[in-house]
Amino acid sequence: PQYMLPQHVVLLDAIPLLPNGKVDRKALPKPSATHQDAAERLAPRNERERIVLQTMERVLNLPGLGIRDDFFSLGGHSLLAARLTTLLSREFERTVPLRLLFEAPTAERLAAAIEGLDGSNAPRSAPIAHVADRRSAPLTPMQERIRFVEELHPGRPTYNAPSAHRLGGPLDVQKFKAALAMIIERQPSLRTAVGPDPATGEPAALIAEKLAYELPVFDLGALPEDQREAELVERMHALAARPIDIHRAPLFHAALFRIAEDDHAFVFVPHHLIWDGWSFDVLQSELSTIYGALVRGEPHGLPELAVTHGDYADWYAKWLTEPEFESQLRYWKDRFANSPTPKAPRTDMPRKAGMSGQGGAHWINVDKALTERLREIGQRNDVTLNMLTLGIYIVMMSSIIDSRAIVIATPVRGREAPELEPVMGFFNNVLPLSFQVDPGLRFGEFMRYVKQELIAVMSHQQIPFERLVSEPEFAERAQGVGLYQALFSFQDARERPRDIGGLSHRQMHLPQRGATDDLGIWLMDKPQGLEGAVVYNADIYQRETGAAFKERYLELLRKVAQQPDATLAALSAPEGSESAVYLQRLAAGAAPAPSAADAVAARPAQAQ
Repeated sequence: PQYMLPQHVVLLDAIPLLPNGKVDRKALPKPSATHQDAAERLAPRNERERIVLQTMERVLNLPGLGIRDDFFSLGGHSLLAARLTTLLSREFERTVPLRLLFEAPTAERLAAAIEGLDGSNAPRSAPIAHVADRRSAPLTPMQERIRFVEELHPGRPTYNAPSAHRLGGPLDVQKFKAALAMIIERQPSLRTAVGPDPATGEPAALIAEKLAYELPVFDLGALPEDQREAELVERMHALAARPIDIHRAPLFHAALFRIAEDDHAFVFVPHHLIWDGWSFDVLQSELSTIYGALVRGEPHGLPELAVTHGDYADWYAKWLTEPEFESQLRYWKDRFANSPTPKAPRTDMPRKAGMSGQGGAHWINVDKALTERLREIGQRNDVTLNMLTLGIYIVMMSSIIDSRAIVIATPVRGREAPELEPVMGFFNNVLPLSFQVDPGLRFGEFMRYVKQELIAVMSHQQIPFERLVSEPEFAERAQGVGLYQALFSFQDARERPRDIGGLSHRQMHLPQRGATDDLGIWLMDKPQGLEGAVVYNADIYQRETGAAFKERYLELLRKVAQQPDATLAALSAPEGSESAVYLQRLAAGAAPAPSAADAVAARPAQAQ
């Protein structure tokens, strides 16, 4: 079928092999673009087109492109798009909005659009100034909200962000420990705690100059072989559920478990105050590079960080006082003033004071064939897989709530400056996206509408969600329904290292025990397909309801793959679906809706 055809075909005289007879993948040449014949491929005609095309080739890792090659048709996705625009912002010393690439996805059109920016009065963002040996920094509004909740309810693992990694092959424990110590030395966020600023007494991020950390190692090899996995799972879950004291660095737990001589598990549980989803990518990349270099006896070659999260927090505090901040805030006020108010989702149990923060999760696995089919449908409709899966989620939640108007929150990376790419820290913001669902629309028409709405907000994503909920217009709107009805998070993880310094690597499921939202789905795009989870607040939803949300979403993914031209009404029809019937019964109940206080406190957790 079309969606399983390779995007690139490279002819070789022979496949390079390793001594053991397996394919030497590292020796395979990079594929060249086949979108156009070489004779049709147009070369750059000026310096601006040359810079844009060269940067696009670097981001896509595809040499020999032409100025009319489409970035998204050649495998570009949201993450690579963000990387391309940040690099171009540095090249042209001008903020290149992400929306510009979606509107002009070829080097020819993008170069012309950037030239148009130069002729406009669009503000230039001030560069992030680096302060060497920084020992304190202001908390961002996002960090301040979490600090407030943590000090209000200390001793809970709500904001722990666990990850677990199975490592195969001969592991040098001392070099692995040394690699982690070098990362802690490189990344100030791993040496950060929260406390009073020495100068002002206000809560601040306090950064230790040095941090002595010894990675604990637990040997499970003495246990009977059939008991090791159960013991490993129990210990991993205990580590993930252990509270983190935000006033003492480091704000993470970690452990290395030895299951057998060539079988280990590394568990890393950072606090959300210092961590976001992209930080996991940075951790895996640096761990692979540094550990691999130590094993080979070579320098790791990673450059020092140009800026830190503390530098960014300082810059962001100043940005919140600038005219561009007021302009973006006005945009969000106008946007929500012109959108209808949705209904509140029903819950299994009434909402009570003193919520426990406990959550539940149901894992999602979408195989590679279905994932690629959905990606192909997205390309046919000129949208990314991220947009497509979000659109399906919007249709599902609108049907469940029985409301044509709905607001879905989605995290954004918040790393618009290219020098922030290799920095660990909490940069995420969340955008409340308002949609209207017309059941009579065909799916392709609806996806074009979703794309337009997403492009519209891309240039206004720096306003902290915490500021929006404090504005009178938003607080009033949140009365009884919350500022958003559900969370959707998507991360492209296909570029994460397949190995850690020569060790085979496999991500292990380690659920987050806390719930900072009522309901959400997070997905990760991996080489073997989509993985993720439905996460729910266990104080108000039963486990069976979480399972029904998961099954209903998977049903709709399969329906779209089978009927990509159907209407939204046909796709969301409940015939033959036990999960749809279950959720319809829930929607018909009389459970209480969220209070305004709950809406203000709501904030999405970050998927690993």
